[in-house]
Amino acid sequence: MFQKEKHLTNSEEDLMEIFWEKKEPLTSVEILELSAERSWNGNYIHKMLRSLLKKDMIKICGTVQCGTQYARQFIPAVTKEEYAAKLVMSKGIEKSAIAAVTVAMVHEMDGADGEDVVKQLEDIIEELKGKGAGEK
Repeated sequence: MFQKEKHLTNSEEDLMEIFWEKKEPLTSVEILELSAERSWNGNYIHKMLRSLLKKDMIKICGTVQCGTQYARQFIPAVTKEEYAAKLVMSKGIEKSAIAAVTVAMVHEMDGADGEDVVKQLEDIIEELKGKGAGEK
């Protein structure tokens, strides 16, 4: 179960969106530049980074020199899809309802998008069947 202390605040989710969109390691300085339209300051970004580290949402992947100091680089430890799955499960959706939730999500999409998802699901099912047969 997705523990309550692992839930993200709105600002933490916004920060994770930046990580997920950029798909590259980021320093706090880079995050500050990327979030110029927000009212975040350096101290607030550091606070959010500490919180995301504690929640195992990001991890440190290196350091780079920024001026005369060194800055840590961060990357997501969880994909956007993994986070979404944890959120759904935290809402009390039982494992037995995963298929029904997936069907409901496909129904929410427009026709062509829904057909693409059905094809992707078929491919995933075939892959999973292959893994199951290989383990026996």
